[in-house]
Amino acid sequence: MKIFDFLKQIGRNYRRNRNFRRIFLFLFLIWGFWTFGLGLLGGWFLTKSGLDKFPEIGNRERILILAPHIDDETIGGGGIILKALAQKASVKIVYLTNGDDSLGGVIKEDRKITLDPEQFVLLGEQRMAEGKRAMATLGLKENNLIFLGYPDQGLKSMLSKFYSETNPLVSPGTKFNHNPYRGTYRPARVYAGENLVVDLKEIITEFKPTTILVAHPRDLHPDHQATYSFLKKVLEEISLSVKIFSYLVHYPLYPPEKKLQKDSFLYPPKKLFSQKGWFSFELSAEEEDRKLQAMNQYQSQITPFYDFLRAFIKRNEIFEEME
Repeated sequence: MKIFDFLKQIGRNYRRNRNFRRIFLFLFLIWGFWTFGLGLLGGWFLTKSGLDKFPEIGNRERILILAPHIDDETIGGGGIILKALAQKASVKIVYLTNGDDSLGGVIKEDRKITLDPEQFVLLGEQRMAEGKRAMATLGLKENNLIFLGYPDQGLKSMLSKFYSETNPLVSPGTKFNHNPYRGTYRPARVYAGENLVVDLKEIITEFKPTTILVAHPRDLHPDHQATYSFLKKVLEEISLSVKIFSYLVHYPLYPPEKKLQKDSFLYPPKKLFSQKGWFSFELSAEEEDRKLQAMNQYQSQITPFYDFLRAFIKRNEIFEEME
């Protein structure tokens, strides 16, 4: 009741007192600029943190990129891939899902809302083809791409409720409880968290990466959060000296404007830029163009009204180093 009475008093003062209205409006503008305006600028001058230079990539580096969906590898690390290949370093990409539960992608392809499960499978196959073309654009050969085929929008549930193979998850889009895709790491693999852990453990143990790029644990997409959690689970079970850098895709006001802005820089969101550990990897103009060419391969995810993917074509890519 005290809070309610306080708000009523503010309302009365606002209606009766012109000076109060001015002060209230002034404070509201300051709050709005602080919350939204500075957020749109990335919040980089609000913090004592800075962007360190990303470590040099030598020819002995072995870089593993874990992508929750097909396109995340280009969004988060397209420039890193280009630089690593130019330096003759080894690069391998693991796609945890085919991104086959993208409702917008299904509607876009079919031009009507029927939502037949087979349409989601066809979308998953289309996105595999798009990923192969995008990586070929960057110079990465197909034998360095690993598609696991786990369910889009289902990775977080596979950490808990559907961890055991005796209780597999059924994909909400395709309606399969196992991987239906050819050309994947293990076709017909049952959708269970324990299986994903085994697959990642095998891949990491065999490849022996020196650096891993992975989706950020505070990304708002549950598949991205789960990708980091699965990696952490695997690394707790094996002995490996490796640097972990996370890339961010989904977060409020990030990137600030959803359009192509090649001449601008990318900064962490204000709320995440409050501690040390952020690194910037700068791209040349030629590398930006190559990354844009790769991004343009994801036609199932590009719409004329929401240019989210190409908003990540910047003069830099940013990463937070994780423990």
